[in-house]
Amino acid sequence: MALQPNDAAAWISIFRQHMDEMLNFIFRMKEQGGGHHEFSPQMDVYETEGLFVVELDLPGLSEKDFVVSQVGAVIRVDGLKRLEKMEAAMSFICLERNYGRFSRSVEIPSRFDAAAARARFSRGVLSITVPLVVG
Repeated sequence: MALQPNDAAAWISIFRQHMDEMLNFIFRMKEQGGGHHEFSPQMDVYETEGLFVVELDLPGLSEKDFVVSQVGAVIRVDGLKRLEKMEAAMSFICLERNYGRFSRSVEIPSRFDAAAARARFSRGVLSITVPLVVG
């Protein structure tokens, strides 16, 4: 069941919102090379008892679509999310999911052992755990 506005002002407001979304999308595509652009996956960083944890949402990706690297105390995740279904006859009505290259970096606090970091990818979520320094 669709929401139906009850007056002209509400219809104009809905129309304006749709126009704003459409124009923002068009300008983003133009600024970023026609749709091939970078995006930033959502990330949570938190501490638990004895662990520093980084979690990234990477829905639709497989382990071959990204690389986890470490330089000193910085852990970096780089990857590419491709738009798989692109055909000449396609005309998008709505395109809200993000595609393109991405890179996220997190500096590990010194009280944690960055060299002992472990990554696990399950159900579209990359979890990187770093234990406390022993000793």
